[in-house]
Amino acid sequence: MKRHLFDLVVLLVLSSVVAGYLLLAEASWRDVILRVYVFVVGALAMLALVAAAGDAVPRRRQSELELALRGGARPKPKPLHELEKLQREVTLSCAAAADLHYRLLPQLREIAQARLERVGREPGPETLGRWWELLRPDRPAPHDMFAPGIKLDELRALVRDLERIG
Repeated sequence: MKRHLFDLVVLLVLSSVVAGYLLLAEASWRDVILRVYVFVVGALAMLALVAAAGDAVPRRRQSELELALRGGARPKPKPLHELEKLQREVTLSCAAAADLHYRLLPQLREIAQARLERVGREPGPETLGRWWELLRPDRPAPHDMFAPGIKLDELRALVRDLERIG
């Protein structure tokens, strides 16, 4: 409203001066001039009301597109749900053999299978090497479910070897 106040005052003064001049110059048009003047004053009052209402409404948050176009600060992206789930599974698999067997190994087997199929080979002792005993599909469940799982260094080495396959 404050930014429109000066404009509204100027328009009101200007319309009053024009209406006064026309009333003095054309007395026979007095009724029409007064009605138009009242209409203009009413329109200015409505404009002031709309401007005041617009200032009272809270500003909307800028969209990510607008921020990107202006080069503004971007909101932090949320981590992917699947990535968070995998991070939890890795943590659990390092802590307990049961989590390793039931949570992480199926995913690692699937990754190995996909990478080997890409190069036209099948999973086996000759293709997976030292990791075959861990990744073989018929691997029995651990006897002690609460035994320690895979060490983080071994898991890193396994992932590194799987990355080299494809």
